[in-house]
Amino acid sequence: MFPMKILAAIDRSPYSEKVIEMVARISDEDSAVLLINVAPREPDVLGQQLTRKVITDPVPEELQDRKALLDRSATVLGNDGIKCETLLIRGDPAPAIIREAKRWGAELVIMGSHGRGKLYQRLMGSISEAVLRSRLFPVLLIPKPKAGKKS
Repeated sequence: MFPMKILAAIDRSPYSEKVIEMVARISDEDSAVLLINVAPREPDVLGQQLTRKVITDPVPEELQDRKALLDRSATVLGNDGIKCETLLIRGDPAPAIIREAKRWGAELVIMGSHGRGKLYQRLMGSISEAVLRSRLFPVLLIPKPKAGKKS
């Protein structure tokens, strides 16, 4: 292992635990980790969010579960001796992850891939695909477990 800056995108899905497990496996005490959770946008003007919105204390009630997830995950990594920061931000997930990874100087992005079908991806897009397509940094995707398979 070697020290690196890792951005780990976690959400409230079952993949978050797997993402944290992978971060712990490939990090060491010299690595730096930024855990990020992207909450839905909050309109500023004419229904658009115009600026970067970092959520700080006091955390709005509707986002407290997201903050708690970040804090729990940071504690797990901290118990393994991994330096960890958290960031709760509002925005469109893929662009927000890409922007924060660039801003923070991430050398690797780790995130889950929900493995939704082609129709869903065509209509709604895929966050993990958008981050991959940015081609700005290596991306490690944690795949959706196959049905009936224990992880």
